[in-house]
Amino acid sequence: MIGKNFGAYKIESKIGEGGMGVVYRAQDTELDRPVAIKMVLASDSDSEESVARFMREAKAASRLQHPAIMTIYQFGVQDNTRYLVMEFIEGKTLKRMINNQPMQINQLCEIAVQVADALSVAHEKGVVHRDMKAENIMVTPRGHAKILDFGLAKMKEEEATPTDATVTDVYKTQAGTVLGTVSHMSPEQAMGHEVDGKADVFSFGVVLYEMATGFSPFLGPTPQATLARLLNQAPKPVNELNPTVPPMLEMLINRCLEKDPTRRPPAKEVTAELKRIQASLSAKDLVPPQMGAAGSGSFAPGTFGSGSSISRSGSNVPVPVVPVSSSRVSTPSGSSLQASEAAKPVTPEEAKRLMLTYKGVKGLRWVLSIFTLTIPLSFFFKFLVVGELIKPALVQGTKLMAYVNGIVEPAQGLANDILNFNTKIGEKWDLLFIGLGLAGFAVRHLLMLPVDKLEQWAKTKVVRAKAGGTKGAPVGSVQERVSNQRLAMLREYSEAQRVLQQGRRHLAFLSVDIVGSTKMKIGEDKLVIEHAFAEYKKFVERILKGNNVWKVTWTPDGIMCAFNSAEEAAKAAQTIISELEWFNDGVHRLRTPFQVRCGINTGEVIFPDDKAMEEISDEVIDVAGHMQKYAAPGALWLGKEVLSELEASAGFEQITTQMVDGRVPYEWKLRATAKAGSGS
Repeated sequence: MIGKNFGAYKIESKIGEGGMGVVYRAQDTELDRPVAIKMVLASDSDSEESVARFMREAKAASRLQHPAIMTIYQFGVQDNTRYLVMEFIEGKTLKRMINNQPMQINQLCEIAVQVADALSVAHEKGVVHRDMKAENIMVTPRGHAKILDFGLAKMKEEEATPTDATVTDVYKTQAGTVLGTVSHMSPEQAMGHEVDGKADVFSFGVVLYEMATGFSPFLGPTPQATLARLLNQAPKPVNELNPTVPPMLEMLINRCLEKDPTRRPPAKEVTAELKRIQASLSAKDLVPPQMGAAGSGSFAPGTFGSGSSISRSGSNVPVPVVPVSSSRVSTPSGSSLQASEAAKPVTPEEAKRLMLTYKGVKGLRWVLSIFTLTIPLSFFFKFLVVGELIKPALVQGTKLMAYVNGIVEPAQGLANDILNFNTKIGEKWDLLFIGLGLAGFAVRHLLMLPVDKLEQWAKTKVVRAKAGGTKGAPVGSVQERVSNQRLAMLREYSEAQRVLQQGRRHLAFLSVDIVGSTKMKIGEDKLVIEHAFAEYKKFVERILKGNNVWKVTWTPDGIMCAFNSAEEAAKAAQTIISELEWFNDGVHRLRTPFQVRCGINTGEVIFPDDKAMEEISDEVIDVAGHMQKYAAPGALWLGKEVLSELEASAGFEQITTQMVDGRVPYEWKLRATAKAGSGS
């Protein structure tokens, strides 16, 4: 298939192959954009279940409109091959980003909010993914998350015509069939029971656990062992693996991983809770304090006092209040744990001892880290001295050289006794020193592993001691400490909100793209191409400046820019489209004229003055790009909300055959009369 045409698509390379299909990267020759094409494998063509799953993916994903859900352009059958054309997503999977290491909490929340919101939209449409895992989430270089592979998606049967009902019945999974990934599937899914959105919440909880700790919560040596753990065991507490995880996030993960689906929150509630956690992180990683005293002291996440919320973008973000009278830790799921299980109080002497232990271990690790680092560096230093990149006369007879020789010479002699080949290049360069240096780094890493674990253990003890509080603390001092912490949190949060609000503004974003730029360049002289596109850039920038553009960023074939009003953005787009005929008439020497398509969206965006356009990532900007992507050549698309901001909406017509991110688009095109007028 590589290099061949498949309808309007030219196959360029194979992206991957799975149990039910193969995915190719291709170029849409009509719209000049990269796409991904998924096809049912030829060996599976006769499998009814394989075909059903493939078509179910297309039907499920195509009905969903969300920035974090992969866009489906087309699906169908051609030459007995079932295919699915999707947007091509640049980036890497969340699995690769995690790479067995915990993620930064801010980055975790940024991605998790997008995924949870997308699942919430899918569940509202009656679609359950059923194979939610880190491998099925792509993250673009700008940090946008995209959910892939609705191949196992289950659609709730809606009120439909008899024909639709028949199709739904054919594609519906038979009762008792287990589909999904064992390490991520919910208990009810593993047992072959009917599933709903709560199954996706469980799988998403597994993903959150992996993002927070770097480990899978239930993974065993075999699929059978994994399934047994998933059904019968609770995962290791998140805070044991990563003490920096906020308690509110740990509790949310625990709620998502409840074995009983009725105790799990819906995806919409998960999204709201993640946004609350993310808002608290914006104020220097604020987390609700845990206080402990003899017989009292706990916190209740989700329990807020009156007047304890601060407005953020028109919504209330609660600030946790710490009640002192409760002797139990209330969880949002309704269950409760003894305070002693959550964080045991310690005496002042014990707290001091734990802190001294931690500082001692930390100091030991620092000393060992520096000392062991000198070993591999000695070999590299010797390599430079022998090769005379460093003059030997400068270091001969010094204590430094004596230390280096004390490390290098025994290892060099042992290596020469073992190796039976020449490691020198020329008279000076001896690669043996490089090899020994690399081996030294590997040995150093192994030696430091137990020390790193020891420091982590000591740090965990200190964190838990702080969370549990001190035994015998007077109630008055506890209350005073709670009050002071709450006031400090409010001050920090208010300052963070003030900074955010200073950069928040209502903007209009215009996305402009050249249609068929690749075809335009075929058979043209390189200098002619460079001249034409340079002149096009001048032409567009003149119009943008004339309409008070605020920020601009260019891509190879397109542009994204920000205006202070929708009126200015629309006028700029209409002027570009209107004057293109003049531009194509003699300004450049390409045989193919320039054609553009434009999209506009408006909204509230945090956009500080000192930030460049390419540094800002927001859904408002994404929608502008999506409007442009779906617009016809020579057309401007925008939503109804943007249309209402224009002084004059004449010339715009509603598009009834297409929705863009849940918005009804309106189209403006240069009419024949306008063209005649511009040409006269």
